[in-house]
Amino acid sequence: MKTRYIIMMLVTAAMLLAGCNKWDCNGDLDGMWQLTEWRDKDNKVKATKQNMIFYSFQLQMASFRRQKGGRLYSRSSMKATPEQITIFDPIEYAGSGHDNILPMSVLAPFGVPADGIFHVQTLTGSTMMLTTNNQDVLTFRKY
Repeated sequence: MKTRYIIMMLVTAAMLLAGCNKWDCNGDLDGMWQLTEWRDKDNKVKATKQNMIFYSFQLQMASFRRQKGGRLYSRSSMKATPEQITIFDPIEYAGSGHDNILPMSVLAPFGVPADGIFHVQTLTGSTMMLTTNNQDVLTFRKY
């Protein structure tokens, strides 16, 4: 009886350790972010927190949501390093377990540049500042 109990405990422990290995992998980037200000290269404000634009990063996925000025939602793939975030392959669910890949232009209302490249200027547990190759500056707060 004691041997069977030990075997059951070992099997349970093995299942727990191997059961879910999808932990956050992007450090401070993972989570939900609110855009607080978006300025273009001429320092003109393109959006503020009143526009209610949100980014969310988890694993190799990014999602974008805008609440004001016409509700929009989009998801995409992403790759992140400490210096750069690359957004690519925006998708929409096509049904039956399939997605359609959309053009990068669907992400423009969220501040994502056509090339999908953000340069990380600041990234902490509460604030993030990103720049684009077009010299736009996007500032976020984590929530």
